Amino acid sequence: MALVLTGRVVTFDDDRPVINDGAVYVHNGMIDAVQRRTTKAPSGFEKAERVATGGTIYPGLVDLHNHLAYNFLPLWRAPKTEPYTSRHQWPGAATYGREVSQPAEAMKEAAAAATLRYAEVRAVVGGVTSIQGSPQLKKEFVGWMVRNIEKQTFPDLDNPVIFQAVIQADTQTLTAVGEKLGTTKSFIYHLAEGTDPKLNGEYRDLRKAKCVHERLIAIHATALGATEYGQWATKPGTIVWSPFSNLWLYGDTTDVVEARRQGILVCLGSDWGPSGTRNLLGELKVAALWNEKHLDKAFTPHELCEMATANPGDALARSWGRQVGRLRPGALADLMVTATRQGDAYRNLLNASERHVRLVVSQGHPVYGNRALMKAAGATNLESIRVAGTERTISMRLPADQQPDDPMASAEVNMSWKDGLAAMQRVVDNPALAVKQARGRKPKGGFRPVTYELDMPGPDGGAARALTDDELANLVMLPIEPLGHDAAWFRQIRNGHPHGAILAGLGAYFR
Repeated sequence: MALVLTGRVVTFDDDRPVINDGAVYVHNGMIDAVQRRTTKAPSGFEKAERVATGGTIYPGLVDLHNHLAYNFLPLWRAPKTEPYTSRHQWPGAATYGREVSQPAEAMKEAAAAATLRYAEVRAVVGGVTSIQGSPQLKKEFVGWMVRNIEKQTFPDLDNPVIFQAVIQADTQTLTAVGEKLGTTKSFIYHLAEGTDPKLNGEYRDLRKAKCVHERLIAIHATALGATEYGQWATKPGTIVWSPFSNLWLYGDTTDVVEARRQGILVCLGSDWGPSGTRNLLGELKVAALWNEKHLDKAFTPHELCEMATANPGDALARSWGRQVGRLRPGALADLMVTATRQGDAYRNLLNASERHVRLVVSQGHPVYGNRALMKAAGATNLESIRVAGTERTISMRLPADQQPDDPMASAEVNMSWKDGLAAMQRVVDNPALAVKQARGRKPKGGFRPVTYELDMPGPDGGAARALTDDELANLVMLPIEPLGHDAAWFRQIRNGHPHGAILAGLGAYFR
């Protein structure tokens, strides 16, 4: 597919950072050229779809920390007023099982494909085109709208090239990972999440296993300080900052200024529904809030925006050998378009919300946006969707070259937004019935629906597990969360615990 987008182009390329009247040329999932609109077009684009966006074109956002299977859940208000000091504490809370892990388990059993598609749509409406945190699948699922980072493969690489672990790994596992990092592999690891200094034992385990490396992508790293970052600076890697989740659970967050000072790439991740923002546009605003109120504006608007674009793109390129997060020839064709509301292109992105996202192109294909731009981009099978009070369209059907042969598999991966939401709603309305029906369903013609393993702790802080009959009978599920940041979400924040009080001012950043 050939596509040309015109508008103000923000490349995150140092040579030409902003082209006010620019054009991005896309062909077969790659960016062919980025130049002024008035410059002669490259050959081969004579019949390309041309889209005058009337807005600002950015790289698609890259969310390096998420847990897709939990994103239909509301914010979880812990049953204690004091902040936690470690990620090992809150899964044992009295309400965690019935409000977090049990609903996620029910949705996994009865509506797995719909849950994954919901999470992707929630990311896409915020301009995200690459996301980390899809759960471990029990069978292949080809219905992805965006790049699922751990599952992304390339024909010329020794796939998979990205490994990840959420739960603390043992020494033997880490040592095996350390050997892989010596090639071209990367390791995404939840590290030292919390404020307890004892958590730095996890970092020391990584050092012993030779995993403190330029291809280590450490999620949270909240307990790390100058000593740890200084050691890592010899082969500086990447940290993923999730300020909302940190403040909501622990009342403090990662020392991103020290990390940056030591040459470590700082990226953003929105974490998950129970303690995170609804998409990366929201997390950018939390970063801006913390930067203004607590960091004395140590990061410029440009640098904050790099945390969701160029920085994670550069981190992934170390193993992918391909660029996302920057608009340049040879990069993967993932883009987003927002309304142009400010002269400063970076403040324009910082202040953008779901209402301002006009178009999202993932892997060279238009997948979401307003109807006029989607049609101009050649999108088909458009479905209406309402996000944050605005009318948009979404195209959830896979391109023809990605369609599975099995008709039942095709129906699963091409599930419409309306049908997926209805499947999830049936679980909300009667979880016990929905799960029992799913357990009793016989495979048809050898086809088995997609399912996955949950990647967060179960109801007692241990491994996730199937629900008992008693748990199902007593399970009450809350309504599925809206896609965008809405008034109810801001009310939940204002009613949060005192240690997260700074988040109450977040509404002012959604303009």
